[in-house]
Order: sequence, then structure tokens, then C-alpha cells
Amino acid sequence: MFNKTGFRTAGLKHLPLKKALDGIVQAGFQTVEFCLEHPGASAAAIELARRMGLRISSVSYHGKRDDPLTRMEQGKRAIRMAAECSIPVAVLGSPVPGGEGFSREAAELYDLCCRLGVKPAWETEPGTVLNGIDEFNMYIASLGPGAGINLDAGHLHLQGRCTIEDIGSLGNRIFHLHVEGMKRPEHRHLIPGMGDMDWGHLFRGLSQA
Repeated sequence: MFNKTGFRTAGLKHLPLKKALDGIVQAGFQTVEFCLEHPGASAAAIELARRMGLRISSVSYHGKRDDPLTRMEQGKRAIRMAAECSIPVAVLGSPVPGGEGFSREAAELYDLCCRLGVKPAWETEPGTVLNGIDEFNMYIASLGPGAGINLDAGHLHLQGRCTIEDIGSLGNRIFHLHVEGMKRPEHRHLIPGMGDMDWGHLFRGLSQA
């Protein structure tokens, strides 16, 4: 799992996509997550990344402050792009509280993934409908056995849930992984190794999942 360290294109959305991909390669990353938040995301851009020697781990869309219609359209776009480009996973997020219709959105996106053979991995994030593991179990795990999680270690750490037991309990629901440093209580993504996360708990939990 950890020999294919990657980078998300959303972190470089201020750059033209080719320049962003060049930087990812030059930094030594082997894998990239294509984020629809980058305006250059497309099937053609994915093929360009592959020609540059990059592995594509997922297509993702979070859009936590987007309106429900945009969220549905962009979620479907991410899933269809993943299917078209033979990418196994679509990483999805949830809206901030107050956004209506998330249960219907999740169910419809899950059905589309099942039809197209894409594995949906919903990310939990404090301050969104999928605030943590409990909400993941409530909204997502109940959809069916093919509904998984994008395990964001820093987000779990903020809630005291980056533990051997909590991570291990997710088992084969873990379809994708985000790793960053984090120091509670501030929700600020740091370089891995910075902050106060217990990395031993993370790795041991993953080994038991």
C-alpha cells in the first residue's frame, strides 16, 4: 500500500495541469489522484499522466460547499471518468451540514458505481455530513457491501479515532487512503510526520483491517 505514494492535483489547482504533473513527477511521486477541483481534469489529462509514468489511484470530487445539483453532476462525472479510464476508485465527499438530499445523492452515486464497476470511497471530514466513522456507518456502509471509505488519517486523528481498533473495524471497507500530518485541535494538513498523530496506531490498524 505504501510503496505507491501519491499526490492530489487539487493541491496544485492554481497551476496548469501539465505543469502540476511535471512537479509531481519531479518531486518523486509515483501516483496521482485526479481531483475534479482542478480545472484541467479530463480523460485526456489522465492519459497524459500515464504517458509520464504516473499511476492513477482515483478520480475524486468533494465539493462540500457546492449546491446539491452540482454535487450530483460532479459526483457522476468523477465516477464516469474513472470508468472510462479504467481507474478502480472514485473518492467522494459530503456536504457541510444543512445540505439537503445527501442520502439520495449517496444512494444514486452508489448505484452508478455498481453499474460501471467503480469502487466508491467516501471520505469522512469533520464539519461535513460524514463527520466521522459513526456517520460513515450510518449513511454509507448501510448502502451495501460495495460502499467503501477513503480513510483520511488526519481527519480521524482530529476526533481521536485514528486508533488500531477504529481503523481495524473498517476492514475491507477501506478502498483508498489519504495520509497527512495533523496536530489537534487544528484542522490543518501538515507534512506527514509533523503534528501529534500516532503513526504506529495507523499502520497497525491498517494491518488488521
